[in-house]
Amino acid sequence: MKVSQVHQIFMTKPLHIIYILGLGDSKQVQNVNQVRKWWGVESEIFRVNWGDGKPWEPKFKRLLKLIDKLVKAGNDVAIIGASAGATAAINAFAVRKNKLVGIVLIAGKVNRPQTIGGRYRHQDFVTSAHAAARALATLNAADRQRILSRYALADGIVSRQDSKIPGARNRTVPTVGHAVTIATQLVLGTPGFLRFLKRLQPSQK
Repeated sequence: MKVSQVHQIFMTKPLHIIYILGLGDSKQVQNVNQVRKWWGVESEIFRVNWGDGKPWEPKFKRLLKLIDKLVKAGNDVAIIGASAGATAAINAFAVRKNKLVGIVLIAGKVNRPQTIGGRYRHQDFVTSAHAAARALATLNAADRQRILSRYALADGIVSRQDSKIPGARNRTVPTVGHAVTIATQLVLGTPGFLRFLKRLQPSQK
């Protein structure tokens, strides 16, 4: 039996996940591919290409276009954003919350964008981070309950205070280190992510 037939029987739409990775995104692509293989998730990686010298705005428009395309095709769409990718996820959620099921953030740099510095201070990321801070202010209590933010016990790159979102489902995970947390959550954290997102699907309610 085809996956599409199963969805028809249970009257559910397929859940399509868009992964948005961070500045070191190429290191995590294999983990996302493993998730596809193990869990059979319909998904794709949205490549921001952080730090390529191009502005954030056209990248953001490309992301919104992808969301609209997937929704039009009959999918329930969710976003998982890691590190810098969390800012893109928040920005998209704020303007497409009527189309997105929810978002999951992993070690996301979503607060205090003014503290971004050093080798991480790429203009597209900085612009996205400041926009995300403004976008969060537009989300009400119900919107924030559709956000799951996970972060490490200790992270030398993104602190817990920069990942916590008032009113969202904030969770500390038992890992130490930025890259380790992202890598383990993209694989081992998947069952929890999927349960969270599937509960939010309109067709599951």
